Amino acid sequence: MRRWIQVCAVVLTVTAGFALPQAPGTGGRSIQGRSPAPPAPGPLVNLVQAGVDAYNKADISYFEKAFADDILWVDEDGHELTSKTFALFFINRQMTATPKRKMSVHNVATGTWGDTAWAAFAYTIDDGRNKRIGMNTTLFRKSGNDWKIVLIHGSINAPALPH
Repeated sequence: MRRWIQVCAVVLTVTAGFALPQAPGTGGRSIQGRSPAPPAPGPLVNLVQAGVDAYNKADISYFEKAFADDILWVDEDGHELTSKTFALFFINRQMTATPKRKMSVHNVATGTWGDTAWAAFAYTIDDGRNKRIGMNTTLFRKSGNDWKIVLIHGSINAPALPH
């Protein structure tokens, strides 16, 4: 019986030694609630950056063209903006706020399926006093030669702040 326990202990130790290094991007360490590294960026990275640039320049005309008429925008504190008019009002309020806000993004991942596409990214919105850090997921629909935004979901990495 003692020999059997020793054999089991050796087998478990060897098995764990092989299993831990297989965790992607963790070097065998616990990822503590975080996902592995994001997938490769994909085809819509330039479109995401164009949206960030328009946000930072307060270019509402970009969003007038990019938002679909039936857009749904769900933000981090439960607002559901169910039309292009409301979404434009919401983003315009953010872009023209005082102090001026600046957005930056990283870990951009995108993908396409025929006439549908998605983008996900981490963002920081900084007004010099407060930093809002979060994640955004955007769903696009092909319309002619353009991609229209039909769904935006934002979540922040902190309690929601007024915006």
